[in-house]
Amino acid sequence: MATMPVREQNARRFLGIAATLGVLGVAFNLNSDDGTLPKVIAALGVVALIWSIHRFGRLGPDATIVFADPEADEAPKKKKKKKKRPAETEASAPDEPQAS
Repeated sequence: MATMPVREQNARRFLGIAATLGVLGVAFNLNSDDGTLPKVIAALGVVALIWSIHRFGRLGPDATIVFADPEADEAPKKKKKKKKRPAETEASAPDEPQAS
């Protein structure tokens, strides 16, 4: 497996942290009655998630995947043998008149 550039590793790491922060904020919000900290954590998680998706998208397109030519990998095809035609008999030749 090829190694990823440092910018892509950082973007992926930040994406994972932001998603985890958002999930934790929502989970703490469900369990508490009226706390401000879970709401702040959830808001920070959503903002960080939006920013990380933006950063990840700004990395640009992936390198083009080049597939090998399938015919180059296969063994050369065998040629079919031609069937020999049966030799024409003299009796079936229409050019010669038959004597009676």
